[in-house]
Amino acid sequence: MLKFSRAFLNIRGTTLVMTLVFLSILSIISTSIVGLVIAENKLAKLRLTEEYSFQVAESGLQYARWRMAHDASDFTGATQTLTDFAGGEVGSYTLTFTTPAGGDSRISITSKGWYKDATNLYRTVTAKYGKMAFTYYSFLFDEGAWFGIPTVDGRVHSNGGIRMDGTVNSLVTSAVSSYTCTQVHGCNTNETKAGVWGAGGNQSLWTYPVVPIDFNSVITNLEDLHELAEDMGVGLFLSKNATPKGYELNFLADGTVEVYKVESLENPVSHRRWVNGLWKNYTNSLDIDDAELLQVYTLQQPSDFIFAESDVWVRGTVKGRVTVVAAEIPQESANYQDIVISDNVVYNTYDGSAVLGLIAKGNVLIALKVPDDLRVDGVLMAQTGIVGRDYYESGPQTNPYYLRTSITTYGSIISKGFSDPQFRWIDPDLNVVSGFVTSTNIYDPNIAFNAPPYFPTVGVADFMDWEEKAKGT
Repeated sequence: MLKFSRAFLNIRGTTLVMTLVFLSILSIISTSIVGLVIAENKLAKLRLTEEYSFQVAESGLQYARWRMAHDASDFTGATQTLTDFAGGEVGSYTLTFTTPAGGDSRISITSKGWYKDATNLYRTVTAKYGKMAFTYYSFLFDEGAWFGIPTVDGRVHSNGGIRMDGTVNSLVTSAVSSYTCTQVHGCNTNETKAGVWGAGGNQSLWTYPVVPIDFNSVITNLEDLHELAEDMGVGLFLSKNATPKGYELNFLADGTVEVYKVESLENPVSHRRWVNGLWKNYTNSLDIDDAELLQVYTLQQPSDFIFAESDVWVRGTVKGRVTVVAAEIPQESANYQDIVISDNVVYNTYDGSAVLGLIAKGNVLIALKVPDDLRVDGVLMAQTGIVGRDYYESGPQTNPYYLRTSITTYGSIISKGFSDPQFRWIDPDLNVVSGFVTSTNIYDPNIAFNAPPYFPTVGVADFMDWEEKAKGT
C-alpha cells in the first residue's frame, strides 16, 4: 500500500487552489477583454454612424446652396435620400429654410441628416446664406485713403491706393497695383506708389491688386428702399415737401426717436472740402439754429428703417436696429442729400442688438459745433460723396470748434469719394490744423455678417457662417 505524507498532500491541495485561482483570474480578464472589444466595436460603429450622419447633413446644405443659386425665392422644405454609386441607400436629410425678416437679407438653412435607418443618431448643421454686406469691412473706399492712426481695427479695402502708416490686425486690400500719390496722401510731388504702401506694421496682411468692389449696386438698393417706405408703408417715410431744410433725428434710450423739422441753420461759415482732386469752397452752416418737434416715433422691433427725402441731422442714444437713409428718388434737387452728425451718437448696449446704419446719397459729415471728445457709433456710408469733416480755419466764427480733441468711431466707414479716416487736416509739417487731433476706430464685430437692416450687399451669394448644433438636436 502506497502511503503519502501529509506534506505531499498539502502541496497538491495548494497547487490545485492556485490553479483554480489563476483560471478564475484568466477567465475574468478574458471576459473583460472580450467585453471591451465588443464595447469598442460598438463605439466605433456609433462614431462611424455619427460621422456618416454628419456628412449626409452637410450634403443637404450643399444641395440647398445649389437650389438657392437657381431659385433664391424657393424656401420650401425638403427631405431627400442619398444613394451610393450602386444605388444603395446612404442616408437621408431634411432641409428647413427660414425666410429673411426685419431687413436681413440672409437665409437661415438647417439640415438634419442621418445614416440609413439610424434616425436616432442624426446630426444637425445650420448656415446663413446670402450676399456679403458692405459692413464686412471696417473701412471701404472707392477712392484712395491715408491711414495715419497708430492702429487700424478691422478689414480695409480701397478701389484706389492706400497709404498705411498704422498697424493693422486684419486684411488690407487695394484694387490697384500702383497709383499716383498726391499731396492728400503726403507726397510733395506726384509719385508712383504701390497699391498699398507706408510705414505700418503687419505688412504681411497687405494684398494688391484684388477685384474691385462695385459701389453702383447701392443705387438700386436705395430705389428699392424708397419704394418700400413710400409705397408699401414700411418704416418711417419723411417727405421732402414737409421741410425744405431737412429733419433732425434725436434717438432716445427707450427705443424712440424725436423727429424735428429743421427751421433754420446758424450763420454761414466758410469751409473747404477735397472733391475730385480739387479744393471746393463752401459758405454755409451745418449746425442747427432752430427746429420744431414733429413727432416721437417708436422704432419697430427687431429692426426698422427711416427714409428721408432731404438732409438729416443725427444725434442721441440708439436702442434697437435701424437704418437711416437720406436720398431723393428720383433726384430733382440740385444737390444730393447729406447726413450730418451734430452730437454724440452711441448705442445703449454693445451685444449686437443695437446698430445704426446711416446711408446718405451725398455725404456723411461731422458738424462744426460738436463735443470736444466726440463718439459716433454706427455704419457711416456715403453713396456718392465722402465721410468726414470739412476743413475749417481758425477764426471768429469757428473758434474753438474748428479744432477738436478726439473722435472715436465704432462700426464701419464706407464712401464713394475721398475720405479721411482720421477726420483731420494737417499742414506740411504733419501738424493737425483742423478737425480732430486724435482718432480711434473700433470695428463692430457684430456687423460682419449681421449688417444694419436693409443695408446694401455686394458680390455673389454664398454661405456666410456655419455651425453644428449639439448632437441629437
